[in-house]
Amino acid sequence: MENNVMIEVKHLVKSFDDLEVLKDINMKVHNGEVISVIGPSGSGKSTLLRCINQLETPTGGEIIYEGKNLMEKGTDIRKFREEVGMVFQKFNLFPMKTVLENVMLAPVLTKHKNKAEAEELAMELLKKVGLESKRDAKPSMLSGGQQQRVAIARALAMEPKALLFDEPTSALDPELVGEVLNVMRSLAEDGMTMVVVTHEMAFARDVSDRVIFMADGYIVEEGDPKQVFNEPKEERTKAFLSRFLEG
Repeated sequence: MENNVMIEVKHLVKSFDDLEVLKDINMKVHNGEVISVIGPSGSGKSTLLRCINQLETPTGGEIIYEGKNLMEKGTDIRKFREEVGMVFQKFNLFPMKTVLENVMLAPVLTKHKNKAEAEELAMELLKKVGLESKRDAKPSMLSGGQQQRVAIARALAMEPKALLFDEPTSALDPELVGEVLNVMRSLAEDGMTMVVVTHEMAFARDVSDRVIFMADGYIVEEGDPKQVFNEPKEERTKAFLSRFLEG
C-alpha cells in the first residue's frame, strides 16, 4: 500500500502569530482514496487543505507529493496545483465569462490546449455535472448549487490526479446541497482521489474510504467510516458525532 501514497503530510505545524492552528499533523492520501475531514469549526480543517495546496505556508513539517517535498526551494507549485485541484466554499467563477468559458479558460492558458479541444472537454465535463444546457449562461444567472457544479467542472478541466474540497456545500441553501454531493459521489465512483472537508455527515459516512476527525488543531481519530461513526474510540469524537447520530 505504501507505494500507492500520493500525498503524505508529516509533522505539519501551522501558526498565525501566536495562535497554533495545526499541531503535528500526520496523514497519508492513497491513490483513488476518498478521505472526509470532519470536526468542529475552528479545528484547523480548512487550514490543513490550504497548507497541502500551499495557499498557506506551513510553519513546520513536510508535505510530500509523489515522493517530492513541496516545502523544498525550487518546487514547481504551479505544476502541483495543476495536478491537485481545489474546490472552495465560494465558487470564484469569472462573472463576465459564460459557464463554458469559465471551464475552458485554464486548459487553454495553462495546458495550451487549442480552443476546439478545450471546448470539447468542457462540454463533456458540463454534461458530467448536469449543466450542458447552461453553457452560455453567466454565473449570475445560476443558483449557488449550479455555480459550485461549474466550479467542480472547471477543476476537472485540468485533468487533475486529485481534488481537495474545502466545505464545498457550506455556502449553499440546504435544498441545493444534494446536487453538489451527487456530483462528488459520482467522482468517487469514478476513482478520483479526493480529500473533502465537510459538515455533511451522511456523505462522510457513505462515500469515504476513511474519515479523519479533527479538533483543536489535532487529528483526534481516523479510520474506516463505519468504525468512526458507529464505534468512535475518543470522547471528543463521540461528543461531536452524538448530535448528528441522534437524528
